[in-house]
Amino acid sequence: MDLTRVAILALAAAVAASFAQTGPAKTEVGSDENALRSHPEAQAQSRTELIESARTEKEAHLTPWAEPKAQRVIERAQNSLPYRLLTGEAHGFAASFGNMVPGSGFAIGPTYTKPIQDGKLILRLDARAAINQSYGGRLEVAVPRLFSDHAFATFSTQHRNISEMPYYGPGPDSTKTGRSNYRLEETNVELRPGVRVFKGLSAGLIGSYLAVNTGTGHSTRYISTEEQFGPAAARGIDRQTNFWRGGGFVEYDWRDQTSFPSSGGRYSAQYVRYLDKNPGAYSFLRLDLDASQYIPLFNRTRVIGLHGSTSLTSAGKGQTVPFYVQPTLGGSNTLRGYRFNRFYGDNSVMVNGEYRWFCSPTLDMAVFADAGKVFQRWEQWNLHNLESDVGFSVRFKGRSERPVFSVDTGFSHEGFQIWFRVNTNN
Repeated sequence: MDLTRVAILALAAAVAASFAQTGPAKTEVGSDENALRSHPEAQAQSRTELIESARTEKEAHLTPWAEPKAQRVIERAQNSLPYRLLTGEAHGFAASFGNMVPGSGFAIGPTYTKPIQDGKLILRLDARAAINQSYGGRLEVAVPRLFSDHAFATFSTQHRNISEMPYYGPGPDSTKTGRSNYRLEETNVELRPGVRVFKGLSAGLIGSYLAVNTGTGHSTRYISTEEQFGPAAARGIDRQTNFWRGGGFVEYDWRDQTSFPSSGGRYSAQYVRYLDKNPGAYSFLRLDLDASQYIPLFNRTRVIGLHGSTSLTSAGKGQTVPFYVQPTLGGSNTLRGYRFNRFYGDNSVMVNGEYRWFCSPTLDMAVFADAGKVFQRWEQWNLHNLESDVGFSVRFKGRSERPVFSVDTGFSHEGFQIWFRVNTNN
């Protein structure tokens, strides 16, 4: 029994000693936790160190920023020589192709524009040739700012030889099936000095010499004009005519920009007297009136464009207007649902309307409607019995907002026409 008591007492003493050793350790841990709780700045410093460590690790694995692939492709295309030739950004050089006049065959040629002395003098050259033996060239020298920007002057000379100019007969009753063709060769030398009355308003004089020659058409598909109509219907087809031309013009332009305007308007009037130098039977006067108005919508991302024009001629007793200088309708600038120069007449009137919307910095789209007619006497001027068409347009722009190319599709009762133009305004 004594041994048993001794063993129990020894075990109890050992357990007591064990508790005595562990007790202070718990107290020490508890003291550290209380210290951290009593010093929140230590916790904040620890979290800051963790954030900085994560940031350093992320920076070590960063990759350099790169433009999207599509953006790189677009920039390479815009900096390429073919694109700069299309947009006229190749040091003044540009490529112009399409038809010299619709139906004349595919034509291509260079253009060159050179501002001299900070734009005080502007030189423009243009030449094109077509696969059907048509060709043309133009030289223009412009002085846009004379006498402290109060005056301007433009000198130009142009020659063109169109081997297949279409003619359907005189007046509004001509038929689509009556198409013929003739050769038109003309050379024009012209001077236009003018003054700026105030901002947007300008006026000037016109003086020129126009030499015209007509001949047998080159096309084998259509009959030559002199064979189908003769001098009675195609006045002047049998004579070479040269004209002295003189007159004047006035214009008010307050558009926000010349290409693809979104607001403002442009209104002009031009009067020219044609004096027949040779036979003396084709002297007449011509008056051209033109008005355009642009109405912006939805922060200028939509535009309503309205346009109207009329051309009136008058010949004295014993005089007449040759058919090749008569006003015409039909084509990319007039009635887009009809063939080029579909209607010839001594007078014409035309109205256009379009709704254009901005798709991107390089693309505009539009829907349009055209209407117009030719007529023989001034008293027939009205908006009755008009030829009409509707259609849509896709227009591509360069970085400088200049037109690069456009595609217009027009529909009329005579069918549809597609007009494709690149770097050209005619």
